[in-house]
Amino acid sequence: MKKLFVAIIVFLINGCDVSDRVVHDAPYLKRSGESKIAISEQFLTNNDFKPIVIPEGQKFYSVNEWYNQDTVIYSVGESGGSSLYLHKINTGERSLFFQSEEWIGKIEANIDNSLFAVQTIEKNGTSHLRILNKMGHEIFTRSSKIEELQFLWNPYAPNELIVTEFLPNFDFRLLKINVTEKEIYQIPLEHPFVQWISKDELVYLDWNQNEFTLEAPVFLYNLKTLENKKWLDSSIMLFSMKDIIASVTMIKSDYQQSRYTFYDAKTRTKRTEINIPVLNTFSEAWWVPSFDFDEKKQLFYFMKPNRAGDIAEYKDGFQLTALTMDGKEVELINVTGNVPIKLSPTGDWCLIGNQLEQVLNISEQQIYDLVLQ
Repeated sequence: MKKLFVAIIVFLINGCDVSDRVVHDAPYLKRSGESKIAISEQFLTNNDFKPIVIPEGQKFYSVNEWYNQDTVIYSVGESGGSSLYLHKINTGERSLFFQSEEWIGKIEANIDNSLFAVQTIEKNGTSHLRILNKMGHEIFTRSSKIEELQFLWNPYAPNELIVTEFLPNFDFRLLKINVTEKEIYQIPLEHPFVQWISKDELVYLDWNQNEFTLEAPVFLYNLKTLENKKWLDSSIMLFSMKDIIASVTMIKSDYQQSRYTFYDAKTRTKRTEINIPVLNTFSEAWWVPSFDFDEKKQLFYFMKPNRAGDIAEYKDGFQLTALTMDGKEVELINVTGNVPIKLSPTGDWCLIGNQLEQVLNISEQQIYDLVLQ
């Protein structure tokens, strides 16, 4: 089990999560609220795009998340700790969002960008899960002495999330948290990695704990009835996106490609599938490209390698590609590396880069430098 545990962790750190860069952060300060403004496909041009300018005395760490359709959250280090700032990309307006004397591990917005889950870590190793509202005020906190923390917002209930706390002895706690009611419920499953498939259902891979395998059967778990039932015979990885579940499987006749099958989360029926070239990692972690999903337009964005190969020597670039749920692929831009991406709430913009330091105008297929240092 330990061997499998490490393999999955390697994937989660290197292949999917774009917000796990440990940055220095610091109690909240009050700030004025901002109203949402509709954004069009031609929202920005070179003339009204305003990059982030880092003042003297601050060290840029990363762009972390979208605050709304035209504002990003980014982190900096400064005297006495670090801060999260908001930056409006069309006006350059900057405002303080959150401060802490602790290190920040992850930041993730819920489905409607009304709440933000932030992990902070003290020097003694104590980890805090802090839920912030749109004003940057902390409305929920959970503290624990753990090795690693994963959280996943419920796309069907904006005030709920699943939290997995990994303990020092390779054990874990799987929790469902209702932020509004401040309720914490421990889920009686023996699998730490779960995904939402409906408001009250989870989906997970039922790994055999006594042996290492790349594939496992897929099970559904009902949080209300506690019913546990098999859904798919095998999968390597699962990804939940609102109304869509993607399953990754090996192609037995061609190990240089993975098959990504997309299912309707409600009916459990197949929507489409696509084969993606595989880059060999020479480890127990199956390679997965950076990706994100536009729930409104039902578009799956991913970094597609131009060929299969070994990841250590691969230098042939990637195509940032959009896949419709009827199987049509649209190649957008060429990218040198398999860097993280994060779509804006409207799907008009996409943060891109190891620190999400650039932004892509999807309709214009043009990339802008988001940060000036």
